[in-house]
Amino acid sequence: MLSLKKLSTNLLRNCGPLGAVSTSLYGSTSQPSPSRPRATEPPKRVVFISQSTDVFSNLAFEDWLYKNWSFEKRSILFLWRNSPCVVIGRHQNPLVEANIPYLESAGVPVARRGSGGGAVYHDHGNLNCTFFTARERYDRRQNLELICNVLNHDFGIQARANSRDDIVVGHDNKVSGTAAKLGRTSAYHHCTLLVRTDRQQLRLALQGDKTIQIKATHSVSSPVANLGDIGGKDMTVEKLLASLGRTYLTEQEQDPRLANGFTLVNPTDDWFPGLGKIEADLRSGEWIEGKTPRFTIRRSVSLPPCLAGTSASANITVQAYHGVVEEVRLEDGLMACEELTDLVLDISTSLKGTPYTPGIFCDISNRLRVPQPLHTQRSFL
Repeated sequence: MLSLKKLSTNLLRNCGPLGAVSTSLYGSTSQPSPSRPRATEPPKRVVFISQSTDVFSNLAFEDWLYKNWSFEKRSILFLWRNSPCVVIGRHQNPLVEANIPYLESAGVPVARRGSGGGAVYHDHGNLNCTFFTARERYDRRQNLELICNVLNHDFGIQARANSRDDIVVGHDNKVSGTAAKLGRTSAYHHCTLLVRTDRQQLRLALQGDKTIQIKATHSVSSPVANLGDIGGKDMTVEKLLASLGRTYLTEQEQDPRLANGFTLVNPTDDWFPGLGKIEADLRSGEWIEGKTPRFTIRRSVSLPPCLAGTSASANITVQAYHGVVEEVRLEDGLMACEELTDLVLDISTSLKGTPYTPGIFCDISNRLRVPQPLHTQRSFL
């Protein structure tokens, strides 16, 4: 097994302008046989196992590999797991997909990944698999079949991939979701595997606000199961990780020289220069909230007596885009008094361009309760 320092040093030394890696990395330094055309050589396979359980570090490592590695001669299986967290797809709304108030109270982070797909809950009972290949060799069904074969042959669990590329068991109980990112020359496909995940926490964590109107990607709810409940005590994250890694390296009965074994990696900037910047970006509000597609949310806001008129409340809609308020509007303006209509317009003007927060409706309610004389004075300014 290579040391982490040697791993990083070799990686930097052997990467060309486009991230190409020479044949000396992780394997023999001997040159290809002249009798075998280089184009026909199967890619060498490497299994990376993360020593981190931090979701942002592991997602950053995925992105670092995708941006810096050439997969023309190598394919990678990256195996990793995280401390409790929620991971949403690149084009999703965290307010819709995750129970933000509950997660904040529990200190559980929400991360946005670089691939599409739906929201997932991770904890130490969940194993994540990322398959990196050249774009021309991308084949997610092959990856899913590899996982199903491991579950069938090594653990006696009859698993199959459905039409949505989920892995299911029994009566279509989902044990794995899937997502991918495809570039011009490189691609990766990653999936989750529920082994001994806390299903109650999973359910609570993914109870987002479904009243928000969006045009973004929706997660599709499915009944789930833990592989540990089916495979018994022999099914653990550690045993599944070992089986997947071993099968990935040997399933094609390659020349042993093409299988480089398992390599532990520590996804930090010390070992992979530039990874720290990627991780910082993934942690930033500009990425997590700032990439949220346009959405609208309507709430009933109570009115003070001076503005109530025939109704004690008003329906207020807030529209936001990329985490920034675009508009605040009164939905039942035809029935509202002129004072209320003008005041909501003033509030919309003052909030436009500010970051959207779940407490915005409390803010609007408080602004509506400004003493009436101040409303009148402002109208003459």
